[in-house]
Amino acid sequence: MGAANTNSPRLIGDAQRAVRHRGSHVQIIACAGSGKTEVVAQRVADLFADGVAPSAVVAFTFTDRAAQALKHRIERRVAKRLGEAFLGQMNGCFIGTIHSYCFRLLQTHVARYENFDVLDEHELSAFLMRVHKTIRLKDIDGQIFTSLKAFIRNLQVVENEVIATSQLQRPFADILERFHEELESHRFLTFGQVITKAAEALDDPRVFAAVHGPLRHLIVDEYQDINPAQEALITCLAMSPVQLCVVGDDDQAIYQWRGSDVANIVSFARRYPGVASFTITTNRRSRPAIVKAANRFAKTIEGRLEKEMQAHRDAGFIEINCWRQSTEEEEAQRITLTIAALAAKGFRYRDIAVLVRSSASYERLLAAFAAYGIPVQPGGRTGLFHEADAQLFGRTFAYLAGHEWRPTTHAVAEAWTLDDLAQAYGERFALKGARQRQVRIRLERWRLEVQAAAGPADLVGGYYALLGDCGVSSWDLRDGQMIARLGTIARCSGILVDFERTHRRPRPDPDAPGEIIGGQDRGEWYFRWLAIYIQNWALGEWEGFDGEETFTMDAVDVTTIHKAKGLEWPVVFVPSLTARRFPPRATGRPMDWLVPENLFDKARYEGSLNDERRLFYVAMTRARDWLSLSTHDRPNTQKVAPSPFIHDIAGEALEYCEEIALPCVTEAGHDGSDVLSITVSELAEYKTCGLAYRLRRLIGFQPPLAPELGYGKAVHHILRHVAEYTQQHKETPDSRWIKGLFDEEFYLPAANKSAYRQMRDGARRLVDRYVTGYGEDLKRTWAVERPFELHLDHMVVAGRADVIMEGEGGRFGSLAIVDYKTRADDAPRVDRQLQIYVDAGRREGLDVCAAYVHDLHSGDRIAVDVAPDQIKAAEAEALSIAGRLKAGDYPPSPGAACRGCDV
Repeated sequence: MGAANTNSPRLIGDAQRAVRHRGSHVQIIACAGSGKTEVVAQRVADLFADGVAPSAVVAFTFTDRAAQALKHRIERRVAKRLGEAFLGQMNGCFIGTIHSYCFRLLQTHVARYENFDVLDEHELSAFLMRVHKTIRLKDIDGQIFTSLKAFIRNLQVVENEVIATSQLQRPFADILERFHEELESHRFLTFGQVITKAAEALDDPRVFAAVHGPLRHLIVDEYQDINPAQEALITCLAMSPVQLCVVGDDDQAIYQWRGSDVANIVSFARRYPGVASFTITTNRRSRPAIVKAANRFAKTIEGRLEKEMQAHRDAGFIEINCWRQSTEEEEAQRITLTIAALAAKGFRYRDIAVLVRSSASYERLLAAFAAYGIPVQPGGRTGLFHEADAQLFGRTFAYLAGHEWRPTTHAVAEAWTLDDLAQAYGERFALKGARQRQVRIRLERWRLEVQAAAGPADLVGGYYALLGDCGVSSWDLRDGQMIARLGTIARCSGILVDFERTHRRPRPDPDAPGEIIGGQDRGEWYFRWLAIYIQNWALGEWEGFDGEETFTMDAVDVTTIHKAKGLEWPVVFVPSLTARRFPPRATGRPMDWLVPENLFDKARYEGSLNDERRLFYVAMTRARDWLSLSTHDRPNTQKVAPSPFIHDIAGEALEYCEEIALPCVTEAGHDGSDVLSITVSELAEYKTCGLAYRLRRLIGFQPPLAPELGYGKAVHHILRHVAEYTQQHKETPDSRWIKGLFDEEFYLPAANKSAYRQMRDGARRLVDRYVTGYGEDLKRTWAVERPFELHLDHMVVAGRADVIMEGEGGRFGSLAIVDYKTRADDAPRVDRQLQIYVDAGRREGLDVCAAYVHDLHSGDRIAVDVAPDQIKAAEAEALSIAGRLKAGDYPPSPGAACRGCDV
């Protein structure tokens, strides 16, 4: 980390007392804009200054983005108080989401979970489609997709509230039990299970001792958004002598529909013994008029903790505007013209945000921005299938499956012929002559291959080949419109991967140890189910391209209020404040539940006017200098009333306006401390080809699913078990034990039966050779899968070493890092990776004196040069790549690598 911008703001009153308090649990009620991140950062730095080990501190955040912000703030405060060198010791301090903490806990302390993957919402729906017959999903209401959505909604309740299957009623209880069996056999976890399985793991005294033993301070940010399952985990971790510090604001509890319970923070001091409570009320973010209006509005929230924000900043010329227009289109246009006027006045586009209640408000806003050339950084775009390229994607796979296509959920189905589709590609991609004929031939040949079902389908590879015929590879990546189209196409590749990843996944054969039952990977019905998934799930649920995340982009943020939580901008627009959209018409509407209503508070999940008030409060308090609240009379033809919330701020008189009074230009409050967080694998990927890195990591193109996917990970997993066995028994395992280990633990997530058997046998030979040749080294195992972080100037490089051996060179305490290599082409990039691990380890205070690349194929162990000059060279290379990434420089590296590159 650099030394710039490390001056710590001076805290006073309850903020300073919260930093210094020791000896009991702590509750910090932090009003909007009061600097809670700064308070937490200074508290952590203060703990370290008092001699608390970094490994004794765990901090939970609500999102990954918040985790990065808190982590970098802590690092700046630590560097200021304890010096740059101390940053190397922070590797043991966990700062991240509860989900990431729990998954790491499982993979560290329950080795079998190394082979598990976590399903996101889209993958969960695809997996349910695959197993719907096995689990009898249609028993819910007779239809696949209505049953699917009802199942997911109720599954979340079960997981959030920690409800046992035995408490449920049929048929849901039986379906859920069968679903859990399918998850287990396919090595999947849901997000909710990550929490509950971690809690179960802590019931094991050995795991509890390993996790809880070094822990002394647990910090939970956004505590008002914690659900019951997470609270149970926190309660377990916070057992004596751990001191729990919770930070939050009941006025900003906006995730009740995900199971969060605002009562957690309201009743905290009653539920935990000896709590020291501090309230931070000085809003350092917003101008006085915004603070005053937010205070007045907060009083309409029922059951809140009594408090009132205090203004800190000076008043501005104009701070709040409330206005209306006749139509939604005119409102969007007025916002667009105002943003253009702000830009002309000197505001950066990145200083401006447009926050909406739901994606229903996106369409006209984005159309107006596009018409006037306003650059946009969307966060949670309008539906993916509003884009023409996504519609063509959907039609393509409907054609390949012999399935009809509906362009919208309620549209009339269309049957597309080969001629129709070829013509559509010609028009969309401006194809002529030979190119258009080639696309037609490609589509026709692909359809015949689907029908023949001669081999595994390559959905992503086939789609990319088709795009290549369309000339996509020659698009100008300096053109923003081309990048937006590429982003849409990349999102479509994600749909294919979600489907493939869940449908091709094998499961162990219960009747043949060491064998698998393959998944679905070919044929007309495989494509038919894909078309059904695209039509009935992706069409309505997938959001569009979010844009590239860069350090240099100057664009307006357009996002939902939920996604804006924890962020701030000098200028904030909150449009579409109508009685139908904010609060939404569905607020508080009773839902049909499969979980008995006596087992959970259904009102939390159905929402209330009180919840919507908290959300509006959050929207208001994102603004630093200027807040625009607006409504319209007609979205189309039918008249709608203004939201009661805008009346709470403006009174009954809402004027139509032709021009809005603008604020004075101020600094955005950006501290210039952009820190790049990157993994060693990403560094190597950029070094291989900057263009490929951009297409994959920033634009989002997914790799084709190859049968050998996960082979290296599977071998590493086996070797971890072998090392742990050797540590425990002081001798290497025999051949019979290793065979049993392979039968139970070797797993490949994309292989069919024959490919699996071939790769399993090859892996067994590699492991046998390793145990025979290096059995004595296994007895020196000090750690396996050890995480490292290297802190450089405005850059953090993270990675995980396969194994660390002690007693290197016969010296006590001397360590050597070993990285297993399973592919012959891995060697060139492993040296730098190991040098980074050695650098991080030495900064942490470890005596790392050697590093080796172990070629599992040849059995050779090759020493890596870890002399000081090589370590400095590795640092310089990492910093050089960081500079190029921040500058948006993604150079292609044409050559031999292009032949095997999927993008």
